[in-house]
Amino acid sequence: MRNSWLGAGVFAAGLGLAMILACGGLSSAGPAATASPAFWKVWGDGKAELSGYAITTTRYGVPREGRVVLIYVTEPMDRRNWIKDDAGDVPIEERVNVLKLNNVLKFQTGIYPYSVMTSVFAPVDTLAAERFAPAKIAMGAQEWCGLVYEKVIPAPQAFTSELRSYFHAEGDRDATVKTPPGTLYEDALLIQLRELDGPFARGKSWAGSIVPSLWSQRKGHTALGPVAATIKREDATRDGVPVTRFILVYGAVVTTYDVEKAAPRRVLAWKTEGGDEAKLLKTARLPYWQLNGPGDEKYLKQLE
Repeated sequence: MRNSWLGAGVFAAGLGLAMILACGGLSSAGPAATASPAFWKVWGDGKAELSGYAITTTRYGVPREGRVVLIYVTEPMDRRNWIKDDAGDVPIEERVNVLKLNNVLKFQTGIYPYSVMTSVFAPVDTLAAERFAPAKIAMGAQEWCGLVYEKVIPAPQAFTSELRSYFHAEGDRDATVKTPPGTLYEDALLIQLRELDGPFARGKSWAGSIVPSLWSQRKGHTALGPVAATIKREDATRDGVPVTRFILVYGAVVTTYDVEKAAPRRVLAWKTEGGDEAKLLKTARLPYWQLNGPGDEKYLKQLE
C-alpha cells in the first residue's frame, strides 16, 4: 500500500477536485463537492487513524474474547470501478477521494482462529443525501474450514452484490437487490456516526431502511437486503466523557454506539443486546503502510 504520496498535498488536491466538481467537471453520477477545508486539514495529513478495541463477540453460542482495529484513511479511487488509483493516473474527472474504513476483527474459537475484515469506501464529498454514504463495501472472512468474500456496490435504488463462498450451500452468487430511497448500510455507520464533516441525519434521530452488516448476515447465513430501522440519538457520558449515544434498532437487533463529542470524535464503544461489546483501548495516527520492517511490531503497543 502506498499512501505517502497523498501527504499534505491531499488538502490542496481535495480543494482542487472540489473546484472542478463545482464547475461541473464531473458527470451527474459523481459526488457533489462538499468536503470542508477543516475536514481535509485533519484527513489530508498523509496518515491513517488506527484505533484498537477489546471485544467480546459471540460465535457458536459462546462469548469469545478478541481484538478489533478500525483503520481510517483517505484514498483516491476510480469511480468507474471503485478501485484505488494507486498509480495516480486516473483522469481527474473520474477520480474520487474516499474515506476508507478497514474494520479488522480477530478472535479464537477453540483450536482455530477467525479473521474478518470489512472495508467501507465512502466518498468524502456528497454521494447521497446522508454524508459518507458508501460507494463500495467488501468483506472477507477466513477460518480453518474455508473462506468467504462478499462485495456490495450501492446505488440510489438498489445494490449489486457478489458472493464467493467455500461452502456448497452458498457457492458463487451475484444479485441485484432493490432498496428504498435513502437506505443506509450498517457497515458504514462507524464512519457516518462520527459526524466528521457535519451532523448525521441533520442532528436528529433517523428512521428508514438499512442493509445489515455483511458479517452479521454471514454469521446468520441469511440473505442480504434492506430492513426497517431506527437510529435514536441522545446525549450521554461514558466514563465522564461527553458522548453522543446512537441506538440502532432493526428487528431483534439493538446496537448502541458511544461517540465522543469532542474531536477526533472517535467511537469509544459499541454494544449489542446479542452479547457483543467493544471498548476502545488506544488510538494512533500512523502511516502504517510504511511500518512493515523488522521491529515495527513495536507500533502495535500504541493500539493496546
